[in-house]
Amino acid sequence: MSAGYYTDMSEIGQVPLNGSDSSRATTPEHGNSTGFPTASERVTSTSIPETPRAFIEALVAMDTTSAKSNLAAIDLLEAAFAAAGARIHRIDAADGLHASLFATFPAADGTVDGGVMVAGHTDCVPVDGQDWTSDPFTPTERDGRLYGRGTADMKAYLGIIAALAPQIGATKLSHPLHVAATWDEEVASMRGAVALVAELEKLGIHPQIALVGEPTSMYAIGAHKSMNVMTLTFRGLASHSSLPVRGLNAIRYAAEFITWYHSEIIDRFRSDGPFDEGFLVPWSTGGVNIVRGGTAVNTVADQAYLELDFRTLPEVDAQEIHRRVVEKARELDVRMKADAPAESAGDAAAVGVEVQTIGMVTGLASGPTSAAARYAVSLGALATDDKVTYGTEAGAYEAAGMSAVVVGPGDIAQAHGPDEYIELAQIEEAERFFQRLIADLAQ
Repeated sequence: MSAGYYTDMSEIGQVPLNGSDSSRATTPEHGNSTGFPTASERVTSTSIPETPRAFIEALVAMDTTSAKSNLAAIDLLEAAFAAAGARIHRIDAADGLHASLFATFPAADGTVDGGVMVAGHTDCVPVDGQDWTSDPFTPTERDGRLYGRGTADMKAYLGIIAALAPQIGATKLSHPLHVAATWDEEVASMRGAVALVAELEKLGIHPQIALVGEPTSMYAIGAHKSMNVMTLTFRGLASHSSLPVRGLNAIRYAAEFITWYHSEIIDRFRSDGPFDEGFLVPWSTGGVNIVRGGTAVNTVADQAYLELDFRTLPEVDAQEIHRRVVEKARELDVRMKADAPAESAGDAAAVGVEVQTIGMVTGLASGPTSAAARYAVSLGALATDDKVTYGTEAGAYEAAGMSAVVVGPGDIAQAHGPDEYIELAQIEEAERFFQRLIADLAQ
């Protein structure tokens, strides 16, 4: 894992997100000796789409909602890149339902380190409760647009580069070209990118430039805020509300934390800065956004649960905010244990505060003058000083030492909602972008 991306900041009840991931590699010349079936054994060559449009539609037809498996999409991408001669590294998640893929087309001299990484995620957001005109997992063309879940965010990007795999494989490259496809991007933890960064470090592969394909309408975006999510569980002691001396009200301590968090951290972001007018909201933001607690009005609340987030400007140290949250939780943990009554019907040993870090998505700070942004513009992306409000995997790749930029077809305004779509003209522009990339890397 890259320093500063996902770090266990809490000593109070931190629970790991998942078990260890496993990695396996295949190469065209050596095949698979791991005992695992390869994607090529699951996907026949005749079922690999041959055009960008066909590949996009194949990916959109797969329901890879974050809570579901993405293996069908990874299998298809792996088969396409392997058939074109790429060296495949697959990072299987411990749950057996998810995986990330890293495909490398070496330079003509065999070099695999350095080069350019085209990066995207295979998961998409749910369609539950949304009113779609057509089936979200049946790609449908209407009025110069392709409708379907993930068309904009961001299966078009991956589908285009995958369809161009045979062309890349037939090109003598001056530098290696890598393709990364991850999972879990649409939730705060981004475990796919975390595992991928760790795997690249083990492999000794350090791409110089990362082109991260979120829907930016092909603008080269060089900055976004961090996004961080934490939970706090306050455990007190239940008693009848007529006998409060025999209980410990967890909501009281949770309320104290909420007041502290907003007044000492969130409100000060707005009043004291720092500020960056390049963002729509030019200061860091956040709040306690989910609160649950208590069981009945005549019972002293023995539990309260909070979920908070904060989104910091790239220049703000997000880990320092984590540290302050954990420090305050520890202070309240000590007080709750001291305040617990000696006589109670509940389990006094369980009294206290538990903190869990759900996700830390690193901000992107490189800006429009970074090597990645300038390179993207040289390939036809649109130059801009704009900074976006949403988080991406680009921050993780920048933290790992790459120059990263967010650039891809489609408009973020169409992502996540009903009737998500991408303009066909955007697909064509992205294909031209990748064609220029291949030409630029050709010897």
